[in-house]
Amino acid sequence: MNMSSFLAPVLGVLFLLNPLASSASTKPLALVWNGPGGCKPGCGKAAANVAQIAGFRTWYIYPGMTDFSIFKEATLWVQPGGQSSAAAEAMGPALLSQVRDFVANGGGYVGFCAGGFISTPVIGTTNNIGYGIVPGQTELLIKTGSDHKMLRVSTKDGDRMMYYAGGPFFKVTEEQLQAVQGEVTARYSDGSIAGVNVHYGKGKVSVVGFHPEAGWLWKTAKGKYDSDGSDIFYAVDMVKYATQP
Repeated sequence: MNMSSFLAPVLGVLFLLNPLASSASTKPLALVWNGPGGCKPGCGKAAANVAQIAGFRTWYIYPGMTDFSIFKEATLWVQPGGQSSAAAEAMGPALLSQVRDFVANGGGYVGFCAGGFISTPVIGTTNNIGYGIVPGQTELLIKTGSDHKMLRVSTKDGDRMMYYAGGPFFKVTEEQLQAVQGEVTARYSDGSIAGVNVHYGKGKVSVVGFHPEAGWLWKTAKGKYDSDGSDIFYAVDMVKYATQP
Protein backbone atom coordinates (compact mmCIF):
# COMPACT_ATOMS: atom_id res chain seq x y z
CA MET A 1 0.00 0.00 0.00
CA ASN A 2 1.20 3.52 -0.81
CA MET A 3 2.18 5.14 2.52
CA SER A 4 0.58 8.49 1.65
CA SER A 5 -2.69 6.73 0.86
CA PHE A 6 -2.57 5.07 4.27
CA LEU A 7 -1.69 8.22 6.23
CA ALA A 8 -4.24 10.55 4.63
CA PRO A 9 -7.36 9.06 6.25
CA VAL A 10 -5.54 8.53 9.56
CA LEU A 11 -4.45 12.15 9.72
CA GLY A 12 -7.92 13.23 8.72
CA VAL A 13 -9.43 11.35 11.66
CA LEU A 14 -6.85 12.80 14.06
CA PHE A 15 -7.64 16.30 12.79
CA LEU A 16 -11.33 15.81 13.41
CA LEU A 17 -10.69 14.43 16.89
CA ASN A 18 -8.59 17.46 17.86
CA PRO A 19 -10.99 20.30 18.71
CA LEU A 20 -8.23 22.92 18.52
CA ALA A 21 -7.09 21.80 15.11
CA SER A 22 -10.57 21.55 13.72
CA SER A 23 -11.96 24.80 15.12
CA ALA A 24 -9.09 27.29 15.34
CA SER A 25 -9.07 28.11 11.64
CA THR A 26 -12.83 28.64 11.61
CA LYS A 27 -12.79 31.22 14.39
CA PRO A 28 -12.69 34.89 13.38
CA LEU A 29 -9.38 36.68 13.87
CA ALA A 30 -8.73 39.52 16.33
CA LEU A 31 -5.57 41.62 16.07
CA VAL A 32 -4.25 42.94 19.40
CA TRP A 33 -1.64 45.66 19.82
CA ASN A 34 1.09 44.36 22.15
CA GLY A 35 3.91 46.80 21.54
CA PRO A 36 5.14 49.88 23.40
CA GLY A 37 2.41 51.90 25.05
CA GLY A 38 0.64 48.81 26.36
CA CYS A 39 0.93 48.54 30.14
CA LYS A 40 3.29 45.85 31.36
CA PRO A 41 2.69 43.22 32.32
CA GLY A 42 -0.65 42.12 31.15
CA CYS A 43 -2.67 44.70 29.21
CA GLY A 44 -2.15 43.08 25.83
CA LYS A 45 -2.74 39.62 27.26
CA ALA A 46 -5.92 40.74 29.04
CA ALA A 47 -7.20 42.33 25.83
CA ALA A 48 -6.49 39.14 23.90
CA ASN A 49 -8.22 37.11 26.61
CA VAL A 50 -11.42 39.11 26.09
CA ALA A 51 -11.36 38.38 22.37
CA GLN A 52 -10.72 34.68 23.00
CA ILE A 53 -13.63 34.44 25.43
CA ALA A 54 -15.78 36.09 22.77
CA GLY A 55 -14.84 33.32 20.33
CA PHE A 56 -11.89 34.80 18.45
CA ARG A 57 -8.41 33.56 17.73
CA THR A 58 -5.86 36.29 18.38
CA TRP A 59 -2.68 37.64 16.82
CA TYR A 60 -0.38 40.15 18.52
CA ILE A 61 0.82 43.14 16.52
CA TYR A 62 4.20 44.77 17.22
CA PRO A 63 6.13 47.80 15.90
CA GLY A 64 7.81 47.68 12.51
CA MET A 65 4.92 46.03 10.70
CA THR A 66 5.16 46.63 6.95
CA ASP A 67 3.02 43.82 5.54
CA PHE A 68 -0.60 44.58 6.35
CA SER A 69 -2.12 41.62 4.52
CA ILE A 70 -3.23 40.01 7.79
CA PHE A 71 -5.84 42.75 8.11
CA LYS A 72 -7.68 41.11 5.22
CA GLU A 73 -8.25 38.06 7.44
CA ALA A 74 -9.20 40.00 10.58
CA THR A 75 -12.57 40.96 11.99
CA LEU A 76 -11.49 42.92 15.07
CA TRP A 77 -8.76 45.23 16.35
CA VAL A 78 -8.30 45.50 20.14
CA GLN A 79 -6.35 48.41 21.63
CA PRO A 80 -5.31 47.68 25.23
CA GLY A 81 -4.66 50.01 28.13
CA GLY A 82 -1.36 51.76 28.77
CA GLN A 83 0.09 54.98 27.36
CA SER A 84 -1.79 56.08 24.27
CA SER A 85 0.75 58.57 22.94
CA ALA A 86 3.57 56.04 23.32
CA ALA A 87 1.48 53.46 21.49
CA ALA A 88 0.71 55.88 18.65
CA GLU A 89 4.38 56.79 18.30
CA ALA A 90 5.45 53.14 18.24
CA MET A 91 2.77 52.22 15.71
CA GLY A 92 3.67 55.06 13.36
CA PRO A 93 1.48 56.81 10.78
CA ALA A 94 1.23 53.82 8.42
CA LEU A 95 -0.19 51.41 11.00
CA LEU A 96 -2.47 54.07 12.50
CA SER A 97 -3.85 54.70 9.03
CA GLN A 98 -4.20 50.97 8.41
CA VAL A 99 -6.31 50.49 11.56
CA ARG A 100 -8.45 53.49 10.63
CA ASP A 101 -9.04 52.09 7.13
CA PHE A 102 -9.70 48.63 8.57
CA VAL A 103 -12.57 49.99 10.65
CA ALA A 104 -13.89 52.18 7.84
CA ASN A 105 -14.08 49.09 5.63
CA GLY A 106 -16.11 47.09 8.13
CA GLY A 107 -13.74 45.96 10.87
CA GLY A 108 -14.56 46.20 14.56
CA TYR A 109 -12.58 48.21 17.12
CA VAL A 110 -12.55 47.77 20.89
CA GLY A 111 -10.50 50.03 23.14
CA PHE A 112 -9.90 50.03 26.89
CA CYS A 113 -8.52 53.09 28.72
CA ALA A 114 -5.63 54.14 26.43
CA GLY A 115 -7.58 52.48 23.64
CA GLY A 116 -10.24 55.10 24.31
CA PHE A 117 -7.75 57.98 24.42
CA ILE A 118 -6.28 57.05 21.03
CA SER A 119 -9.67 56.59 19.36
CA THR A 120 -10.45 60.31 18.96
CA PRO A 121 -8.85 62.65 16.36
CA VAL A 122 -6.38 64.00 18.95
CA ILE A 123 -5.12 62.03 21.94
CA GLY A 124 -6.41 63.67 25.11
CA THR A 125 -5.04 67.17 25.64
CA THR A 126 -1.85 66.47 23.66
CA ASN A 127 -1.23 67.40 20.05
CA ASN A 128 -0.69 63.76 19.10
CA ILE A 129 -2.85 62.33 16.35
CA GLY A 130 -5.24 59.50 17.20
CA TYR A 131 -7.32 57.22 15.01
CA GLY A 132 -10.16 59.71 14.63
CA ILE A 133 -12.77 56.95 14.64
CA VAL A 134 -14.68 58.40 17.60
CA PRO A 135 -15.92 62.02 17.43
CA GLY A 136 -15.17 64.65 20.04
CA GLN A 137 -12.30 64.72 22.49
CA THR A 138 -10.91 62.81 25.44
CA GLU A 139 -9.54 64.11 28.71
CA LEU A 140 -7.97 62.50 31.78
CA LEU A 141 -10.66 61.89 34.40
CA ILE A 142 -8.62 61.92 37.62
CA LYS A 143 -5.83 64.48 37.51
CA THR A 144 -4.50 64.37 41.08
CA GLY A 145 -3.69 61.63 43.55
CA SER A 146 -3.68 57.92 42.78
CA ASP A 147 -5.09 56.99 39.40
CA HIS A 148 -5.69 53.35 40.37
CA LYS A 149 -9.18 53.13 41.82
CA MET A 150 -12.41 51.19 41.85
CA LEU A 151 -15.01 53.59 40.45
CA ARG A 152 -18.77 53.31 40.32
CA VAL A 153 -19.86 53.35 36.69
CA SER A 154 -23.45 53.53 35.46
CA THR A 155 -24.30 51.22 32.56
CA LYS A 156 -27.54 50.21 30.84
CA ASP A 157 -27.63 47.18 33.14
CA GLY A 158 -27.13 49.18 36.33
CA ASP A 159 -24.16 50.39 38.35
CA ARG A 160 -20.91 48.43 38.47
CA MET A 161 -17.64 48.93 40.30
CA MET A 162 -15.01 49.14 37.57
CA TYR A 163 -11.22 49.20 37.76
CA TYR A 164 -9.81 52.55 36.67
CA ALA A 165 -6.17 53.35 35.92
CA GLY A 166 -5.70 56.82 34.47
CA GLY A 167 -8.30 56.60 31.74
CA PRO A 168 -10.29 59.27 29.91
CA PHE A 169 -13.76 60.65 29.86
CA PHE A 170 -15.27 61.45 26.47
CA LYS A 171 -16.26 64.99 25.51
CA VAL A 172 -18.79 64.36 22.77
CA THR A 173 -22.16 65.96 22.12
CA GLU A 174 -25.46 64.24 21.47
CA GLU A 175 -25.44 65.71 17.96
CA GLN A 176 -21.99 64.25 17.26
CA LEU A 177 -23.14 60.84 18.47
CA GLN A 178 -26.33 60.94 16.42
CA ALA A 179 -24.27 61.69 13.31
CA VAL A 180 -22.42 58.37 13.71
CA GLN A 181 -25.33 56.27 15.02
CA GLY A 182 -23.65 56.40 18.40
CA GLU A 183 -24.72 56.15 22.02
CA VAL A 184 -23.35 56.65 25.50
CA THR A 185 -22.80 53.25 27.09
CA ALA A 186 -21.41 54.25 30.49
CA ARG A 187 -21.03 57.25 32.77
CA TYR A 188 -18.82 57.95 35.76
CA SER A 189 -20.44 59.01 39.03
CA ASP A 190 -19.90 62.70 38.18
CA GLY A 191 -22.01 62.26 35.05
CA SER A 192 -19.14 62.47 32.57
CA ILE A 193 -19.10 59.98 29.72
CA ALA A 194 -17.13 56.80 30.46
CA GLY A 195 -17.89 54.86 27.28
CA VAL A 196 -19.46 55.13 23.84
CA ASN A 197 -20.44 52.93 20.93
CA VAL A 198 -20.28 54.49 17.46
CA HIS A 199 -20.21 53.63 13.78
CA TYR A 200 -17.22 54.62 11.66
CA GLY A 201 -17.65 54.04 7.96
CA LYS A 202 -18.79 50.44 7.57
CA GLY A 203 -17.33 49.42 10.93
CA LYS A 204 -18.28 49.76 14.59
CA VAL A 205 -16.34 51.01 17.59
CA SER A 206 -16.75 50.36 21.32
CA VAL A 207 -14.52 52.25 23.75
CA VAL A 208 -14.39 52.88 27.50
CA GLY A 209 -12.14 54.85 29.82
CA PHE A 210 -11.95 52.11 32.45
CA HIS A 211 -10.80 48.47 32.53
CA PRO A 212 -13.61 45.89 32.42
CA GLU A 213 -11.01 43.37 31.20
CA ALA A 214 -8.93 43.68 34.38
CA GLY A 215 -8.52 40.41 36.25
CA TRP A 216 -8.38 39.98 40.00
CA LEU A 217 -4.56 39.94 39.95
CA TRP A 218 -4.46 43.50 38.62
CA LYS A 219 -6.81 44.67 41.33
CA THR A 220 -5.13 42.69 44.10
CA ALA A 221 -1.69 44.00 43.11
CA LYS A 222 -2.97 47.54 43.64
CA GLY A 223 -4.80 46.63 46.85
CA LYS A 224 -8.22 47.09 45.28
CA TYR A 225 -11.30 45.04 46.10
CA ASP A 226 -14.02 44.65 43.47
CA SER A 227 -17.20 44.30 45.51
CA ASP A 228 -19.36 43.06 42.64
CA GLY A 229 -16.85 40.72 41.00
CA SER A 230 -15.43 40.31 37.52
CA ASP A 231 -16.53 42.66 34.74
CA ILE A 232 -15.21 40.53 31.89
CA PHE A 233 -18.75 40.08 30.58
CA TYR A 234 -18.90 43.83 29.92
CA ALA A 235 -15.71 43.67 27.84
CA VAL A 236 -17.06 40.68 25.90
CA ASP A 237 -20.25 42.63 25.16
CA MET A 238 -18.06 45.39 23.69
CA VAL A 239 -16.55 42.86 21.30
CA LYS A 240 -19.97 41.59 20.35
CA TYR A 241 -21.19 45.09 19.56
CA ALA A 242 -18.14 45.88 17.43
CA THR A 243 -18.26 42.69 15.41
CA GLN A 244 -21.87 41.65 15.03
CA PRO A 245 -24.11 43.04 12.25
